[in-house]
Amino acid sequence: MSIGVSYFGNRILRHVAADMEGLAADGFTGVLHTFTENDLAYYRESMGRIVEASHAAGLEVQIAPWGVAQMFGGEAESRFTAFNPDAGQVLDDGRATPAGCPNNPAVRSFVRSWADAAIDTGADHVFWDEPHWVHPEHFGLDPARWGCRCRHCQARWADRNGGAPMPAELTDEVLAFRQDCLVEFVADLVAHCQAQGAATTVCLLPLVGGLHGLPDWSAVAGLPGLGILATDPYWKAFGEPAGPFVTRFSELVGRLAADHGVGAQIWIQGFRMEPSDEPGIRAAVAAARAAGIEDLWTWGYEACGHMSALAGSDPAAVWEVLRDALTGR
Repeated sequence: MSIGVSYFGNRILRHVAADMEGLAADGFTGVLHTFTENDLAYYRESMGRIVEASHAAGLEVQIAPWGVAQMFGGEAESRFTAFNPDAGQVLDDGRATPAGCPNNPAVRSFVRSWADAAIDTGADHVFWDEPHWVHPEHFGLDPARWGCRCRHCQARWADRNGGAPMPAELTDEVLAFRQDCLVEFVADLVAHCQAQGAATTVCLLPLVGGLHGLPDWSAVAGLPGLGILATDPYWKAFGEPAGPFVTRFSELVGRLAADHGVGAQIWIQGFRMEPSDEPGIRAAVAAARAAGIEDLWTWGYEACGHMSALAGSDPAAVWEVLRDALTGR
């Protein structure tokens, strides 16, 4: 049984080391460290020392591109897209956004360079966290809009469709095109890591339909070089009942992982939670384990109590519940 937790917001090594030892003492076996663009610019060597301290505590380490290019999960900003506004996705109404486009060669090159730095830290897995097309509402824009119709996307569409122009409407064909391009982007990153002998985890948003869902997760599960298929069915964030929601996606991940010979990992919501959410937390953990998932993680350390935007009213109480449900301690 593997039990892990995300950890972020602290780059003071002695404090990180003490927290890592505390996690190990509490029964955790793994930690995920976020590696933002700010870390890449100013804490690159520090991140290597943090990974080393985590290993010294006996923890397996994953490292994630938190908010990198505004294409992955995380409450962090992107220096890259701020410095390169032409790298951003373009909405259907022509509005440019700060979210990098997966079809833009400069974006791919930058994310690969992030991966090189992540691998250099010595982490055990590069964790590709919720790769996605732009969510306009994240930037205060109309959520009914969609991307991307930048010149790279339009050129790629034309190449695939005999020179025909890309529709301005989100047709079924455009939706499938977006899904294919996102899988190809992830495949490129997994292959880039594999070429350097680095293991990867891909964590998909728990969606199989709609604007941001992938209907066929086997396209990711079957990627050459993939180590672990993961998802994060954060029931409260999606307004869903804990047990059925976590069961559905745990069974999906477990089945695909078995079919393709990769690991299966499920994340349990620990942010923006209240003590009254205890039944949901316990139901979620029980549901994942009932589906045969033995690799469980939670976001995040101490129920994100140090980050006011993610903490509930009593994160210490929530952390006690999470720790007990996951580790039995």
